[in-house]
Amino acid sequence: MKNQLISYLFCLLPIFSYSQDYFQYFDGADTLPDYSILIEIDTTAFNIWQVGSPQKEIFNSPSTSPNVMVTDTINYYPVNNVSSFQYTIVPWTTWGILALQWTQKLDMDFGKDGGFLEFSNDGGVNWQNIFDNPYVYSIYGFDESNLDTIASGEEVFTGVDSTWRDIWLCYDMSWMAYYDSIMVRHTFVSDSIEGNNEGWMIDNLLAHITIIHTVDEVAQEKYLKVSPNPTTGRVNISTKKLNEFHIIERMELVNSAGDVLEAWKNIPTKFFIDINHHPDGLYYLKIQTNKKSEVVKIVLQR
Repeated sequence: MKNQLISYLFCLLPIFSYSQDYFQYFDGADTLPDYSILIEIDTTAFNIWQVGSPQKEIFNSPSTSPNVMVTDTINYYPVNNVSSFQYTIVPWTTWGILALQWTQKLDMDFGKDGGFLEFSNDGGVNWQNIFDNPYVYSIYGFDESNLDTIASGEEVFTGVDSTWRDIWLCYDMSWMAYYDSIMVRHTFVSDSIEGNNEGWMIDNLLAHITIIHTVDEVAQEKYLKVSPNPTTGRVNISTKKLNEFHIIERMELVNSAGDVLEAWKNIPTKFFIDINHHPDGLYYLKIQTNKKSEVVKIVLQR
């Protein structure tokens, strides 16, 4: 059974914004319902996510008063726990970078317990971890020492970080425009060993579109960049930024005999692939955007 928490959003316009900004402070209704995000918290007995005032040793105050989203406002998190909450972002423009921001603190048993994020573009049928994912434009703001892979195979936030960190999760809006919505899910997991830790605390969720991305990026002179080349497996693809709808409509990996080995359709203009499972040699990457087509020679050499 789901408990639906309507979190109303403030509407601001900072220097890097293309359109309205949407804030969600977990503090109740602050503006019109038309600008709200619907957060779903699973209310079954095992789910420990709560909205309230934190009253723990490390988690003792919100980023902005009075409330946060936290893995229990009072108690340590239990063993063998899996708890989630999720929300849906509906695309409201067809270009730019969608930036999801929030602040967080961590107190988890390093490498054993963790918190991870997933997204779904098919209504929750399939979910993908956001870390090291080619469809994620960028994820940053956290201390890299708090990133690890746990026994389940999920890459997670883990360990202790008592500093409020401003986390950014970004997607290409032109790619998102192909879907009715993108669902984002935050999941906390713990193993069978009691650690007397406080878990994961989140505050001040923000969604907005940027023209100038906040990560320092060097302006790309050529329309298309494919690197590194030669490669040992991973190939990064990026096109020049345009202030309009911009998508890679089709991309094919072709061998020297002309055989199409792999193909992708309607992908972001910042993307990566891994061809490590193919033999060393010469390949061609045929890339067709909604603006132009190019063919790039790639050498796989390990």
